[in-house]
Amino acid sequence: MRLLAVGLLLCVVACGPQQKPSDGSSAAAACADGSARLAGTGLCQSEAAALVGRDPEIRTPELEGCTWTVNETMLPTDEALLYRAAVCNGVTTQLGFAGGARSADIAYEQSAKIGDAAKGRVVIRLFGVDPDPQGALKAAIAEAPAASSAGCEIRSEFREGWPTDALFLAPNDAARARLPKDKPVVACGPMGIDETKVSYWRVRQGFAWFVDLGREDPDFDAGNITVVAKGADGVWRPKT
Repeated sequence: MRLLAVGLLLCVVACGPQQKPSDGSSAAAACADGSARLAGTGLCQSEAAALVGRDPEIRTPELEGCTWTVNETMLPTDEALLYRAAVCNGVTTQLGFAGGARSADIAYEQSAKIGDAAKGRVVIRLFGVDPDPQGALKAAIAEAPAASSAGCEIRSEFREGWPTDALFLAPNDAARARLPKDKPVVACGPMGIDETKVSYWRVRQGFAWFVDLGREDPDFDAGNITVVAKGADGVWRPKT
């Protein structure tokens, strides 16, 4: 399973014109909304906000005393993650990208809510989808300890407020029937279902995502995070 090779990150973008980013040489190209341009994409806040997905079915975090802004994490080959990030006491949540042989990690560089304790904590893992969009999920089941992976399969299970396309590595009906009825289900390995926290898979925008948010509201909006790609015309658009 290849990860983030150039071929996986080539732009396949949606239609719809957006503002072209600043080229860095034109300080006069101020944002009409009064915001500073994002450093990587050059997008103004209003432009970035228009690109970020907003699914009304997905519950967004609630953090008392904080405000929200759009932030970015740059990916290889002219792609970026755009996400709503919390701003608490003057600190803005920032996620960083680190590539690897099989997957890439999206981890905290700075947390507005948790502070230094969150630095380096991985909240999303990105896998390639070529040639099998669910290849990473199948591999995670195959690599899980035998004791926890028996009867595991890829399942779609509704969770109120979670993305409707969320997938889980979870016991099939027969295996689940053998589990204790009075305890949360934790099964299928480290990337399997864990009903004690918010964690799930998604396959979208050219990646298989494993999202692991823990037990409390995060200080970024993981459910609506969006991959954008820069076209040959210099315009940033959501990746399909």
